Amino acid sequence: MKKIYIYILGTVTLVAFSFMLLMLSPWLNIQNIEVRGIKLLDEATVIKELKLDKPTNILAINSVVAKRRMKNNYYVEDINIIKKFPNKIVVDVKERRLIGYIPCIDNFLYIDTQGRVIDSRPDFKEPLPIIYGLNFDKFTIGKILETENEEAFFVVMEIVANIEEKQNIKGINKIDISDFNDIHLYTDKLDIFLGDSEEINIKINILDAILKKFKPEEKGFLYINDINKAPIFKYMT
Repeated sequence: MKKIYIYILGTVTLVAFSFMLLMLSPWLNIQNIEVRGIKLLDEATVIKELKLDKPTNILAINSVVAKRRMKNNYYVEDINIIKKFPNKIVVDVKERRLIGYIPCIDNFLYIDTQGRVIDSRPDFKEPLPIIYGLNFDKFTIGKILETENEEAFFVVMEIVANIEEKQNIKGINKIDISDFNDIHLYTDKLDIFLGDSEEINIKINILDAILKKFKPEEKGFLYINDINKAPIFKYMT
């Protein structure tokens, strides 16, 4: 029994010593980093926040460590590390999906699909609608925006979700829900009247069908505020 105990202790000691040598070995220091899945972030930012801009042993990092280090980066929904021995890792990033921007003093709040404020910046990272008419007193980066007119916020989310599903609705650069009974969408050439918030999905379907066949060469107004009547287009004079 004593010999078995000594053998087990020796084996454990040898394994621990071998692991220690591997942890100290420059042979396993990460030399090649591939970052995948990023659109809003840049590779240098991800590498720096993961502290991979410094010599790091491949055994010292995993997805749990990565998630902990990226927890304050609200662009990141999830992250996974794939190790390719001896010295390469692949960083798979799942970014939160932005739906639009809300003006706030001199900045714009970046809003994701859950209504969370991802960032506040004076410029845009990608072309998305600017959302007008949502009233709020404060916001917190990383938290869902609390608006005074909560119903309007849900309607905006519904509009965006419906638009994203359509093939022909492109270039919506502004959503104005200042008047809940007179909602507008805008492109560079169209001012689209949706009317109230009733049957938004049907109105978006009508808009999709119209834009499939109709490509305005001049600026104008498109009325689809009453689903019981034919849509009306008027040129802007």
